[in-house]
Amino acid sequence: MSIETAGRRFRRLLYGSITAISLVAAVLVVANFSHGPQLQSAQINVNTAVERAGQRLLLQTNEPLDASVAGKLTVSPAVAATATVDGDTIDVQFTGILSYNTRYTVTVPEVRSISGGGASTVSYTFTTANPTMYFLSPSTGTPESQFSDAILTAPVGGGAPTPVYQAPRIRQFVALTDALVVDTVNDDGTDALTIVSLTGGAPIVVNLAGSGTITSLRASPASKLFGYTFTPQQSALYEAQPDQLYVYDITRGNDYSIPITGTDYEVLTAKDWMFIPGTTSLVAQTESSGLLLIDTLGERDGTSGPAPIGSADSLVGFVPTTKTLVTATAGARIATDFGQAEHPNSSFPSVAGDAEGTIVDAAGTTLEIQDSGYGPDTTVAKVTPTGSSTLFSLDSLEHAGQSVTSACVSPNGLYAAISTSAQQITYVDLTDGAQLGTVDGWAPNWCSAR
Repeated sequence: MSIETAGRRFRRLLYGSITAISLVAAVLVVANFSHGPQLQSAQINVNTAVERAGQRLLLQTNEPLDASVAGKLTVSPAVAATATVDGDTIDVQFTGILSYNTRYTVTVPEVRSISGGGASTVSYTFTTANPTMYFLSPSTGTPESQFSDAILTAPVGGGAPTPVYQAPRIRQFVALTDALVVDTVNDDGTDALTIVSLTGGAPIVVNLAGSGTITSLRASPASKLFGYTFTPQQSALYEAQPDQLYVYDITRGNDYSIPITGTDYEVLTAKDWMFIPGTTSLVAQTESSGLLLIDTLGERDGTSGPAPIGSADSLVGFVPTTKTLVTATAGARIATDFGQAEHPNSSFPSVAGDAEGTIVDAAGTTLEIQDSGYGPDTTVAKVTPTGSSTLFSLDSLEHAGQSVTSACVSPNGLYAAISTSAQQITYVDLTDGAQLGTVDGWAPNWCSAR
């Protein structure tokens, strides 16, 4: 073969290859242009989405987008949400708090790039967190058994309970993020308080102010604090004041409790008290019904003391997901917003029933345990300023003789944990009254966050 012939053959092969590659590239460009933008990644925190409103889902595509696509967003199951476009990202913001253990699908149809071309549908599905509930288990052991009481945990949306701590006589407990604080009864009837690690750490026995009993125990999980009121055993040598208020900071490990003092600089006798959610402060009600605002860490460091903020007949509770405390005086309800610097007061919506029912939302909705006519305290009603409806009832024959003992609202304000005298807890969706499930137990940890 001559050199000239070989050259012609090489040029034909080269030009053919270039043509083929160009055709393939053109086909790919046309296909990509006609298919429209494609989803590359998605980001959402499924844990905070069930705790706080305004959480975001970021949908990132493979090319910059036309901003008009934001108005076509849909979410199933339907929840309020808005969308904005920033370059190649669709920023979806949920207006409210999402439900536990729910599969959501977010869809944006007719998505186009800023350069035009074909449209596509961007869709993403995620399942929200299914948090766990801690509760006390009915004693199943004999009096001679080593362990007769247990704290169990189970997902709110269903699942087998798992024991996490056992002791002979558990009076009460609270749950923090990575620890339980357990109040047990000694043989002489006095109480012991133990911090139980949920991550494998050694238990810490809390040094109480002598022998006595714990009369209340509450936690502020976000602030890693718990508090309790302590009544010392009576002594012929001195007068012991009841319900003395103390707070413990678990971030300091094995430490001393912080004595909370009143305006007289003595350990405060608290008629009632509550942590302000997400802060290191609390509101305490004195024996004379005065209200004190107290920074617990300021008490420990000596940098601040109790500040009087008025009075009230009773503390009703905080509106879920807020720092707004509702109090009751002479049947009227007052809201104090500790999320604002001046702590403004305002009238809280009144309801027809018990002004001290469990607060559900800022609209004034409460849960009230009522007599349904089949026996005392057999119904939980959802009461609003405009009326009431039955949320839960024990009026069937299979529940004869039973009663409702408590109704607590979840931290996100979307569910209730209803306990009965049969030592059962039923989880109920406050939106539609649907029952998520029932477990054998009592004292759910939602109630200790009051």
